[in-house]
Amino acid sequence: MELKRIEKKRKASYDGNLRRAMFPIYYLGKLCGVVPVRFYVHASEGCQARLNIIDLVYSLCVLILLLGAEIWGLWRDLKDGWEHSTRLKSRTAVIATCSDVLGVMSLTVVCIVGSPFRWKSLQLVINKLIEVDKKIGVSSTKKARRFTICLTICSLVYLWFNSSLDFYSWSRKAKNQTFADKGPINYAPLYVMYTVIISAEIQYSVATYNIGQRLVRLNSSLKSMLDTNNTNNSNNDDAIGYFRKFSETANDIGGKKGWNITPKRQLVLGSYRLSRKMDESKTYVNSISELIMVHSLLCDTVSLINTAFGVVLLAVTISCLLHLIITPYFLIVQANEKHEWIFLVVQAGWCIIHISRMLIIVQPSYSTVAEGKRTATLVSQLLSCCFEADVRRELEIFSLQLLHRPLEFSACGLFSLDRNLITSVRILDYSYEKQMHLSNT
Repeated sequence: MELKRIEKKRKASYDGNLRRAMFPIYYLGKLCGVVPVRFYVHASEGCQARLNIIDLVYSLCVLILLLGAEIWGLWRDLKDGWEHSTRLKSRTAVIATCSDVLGVMSLTVVCIVGSPFRWKSLQLVINKLIEVDKKIGVSSTKKARRFTICLTICSLVYLWFNSSLDFYSWSRKAKNQTFADKGPINYAPLYVMYTVIISAEIQYSVATYNIGQRLVRLNSSLKSMLDTNNTNNSNNDDAIGYFRKFSETANDIGGKKGWNITPKRQLVLGSYRLSRKMDESKTYVNSISELIMVHSLLCDTVSLINTAFGVVLLAVTISCLLHLIITPYFLIVQANEKHEWIFLVVQAGWCIIHISRMLIIVQPSYSTVAEGKRTATLVSQLLSCCFEADVRRELEIFSLQLLHRPLEFSACGLFSLDRNLITSVRILDYSYEKQMHLSNT
């Protein structure tokens, strides 16, 4: 009975630690409608996320409200012709603004409509992370929670600060308009949609970060194993040298004085060394076997993350590519106007937001993949050490698993999420902007 209670307490602690690490984005996602689930704690099954009808209806209501408000606002802005609208002062501006609005609306639909399907995979991710914590220990809850809180607060504060500046700048420009139904209020739902989008991106970032932290712990275990082996080898070399010197001295003394030194103590010492070596070998085999299982679980979580967020990541990448083309266009247009410095600041701020959105999804993925590569390096270093045949066999199995199951985050399998993606997007944007500039001249 006591053992069962201890196991239940441990399981509850693992569930609680993971939930505490993820709670800020959980409540933000509930507010934005991208988390239509509720967590239930069971004594046997642990923490389970289940779809809730009320939350699902709330998510759909949020989506319908945002889409309806933006469509109505766009109609109000265009009903008297694009010449009298707030933002659409030219045909090119009409195309750019409509593309911007449609891109944000489409991404919001993907984030909210896909949320019930994502959480089926995310529940499996949570269960596997809890299982990993049971094997290698709980990761730093405070660090993960601090990362979640800082990322959420910094993203939202900067987004709403720039949105407020954007709203103010367009309000100041629309003061002299004769129509009362014009103004930036028609585009206000876009700011809320950006909040929904960023909350979904932070979900991915937090999930990826937690996987990376487990890989860090796995690599720490491998590193400590490598350091222990190196220390033992150096101690064994010192001991062998000492006993060799002692044996030579004893032989010299025995030869001189005619003593008959029997090898009984050496036999006892040798058997002790052999049994100790066998125990260490068995410990290494068990430890490496556990780490192989941990790495396999983490590979499963990466596959589940790719399945859950594949469409979202693809839509986010296309959206960022689109906005990094449109926003510099507005920046260049406003730069040609006089006394419009605030528009330059706002458009530069939007460029930073879209680049930051790319970094939110790319940087945790890159760090996690880098830790996976470090795992392969540590395993190869362990293979070069002097281990018994059983230990080497486990390390070879681990090496084969690393070869056949590399960690890779991708958007629907079309491209990998790493830092090369940012440079590729920027080069594509630069080429398109240069082409637009040449066509205008």
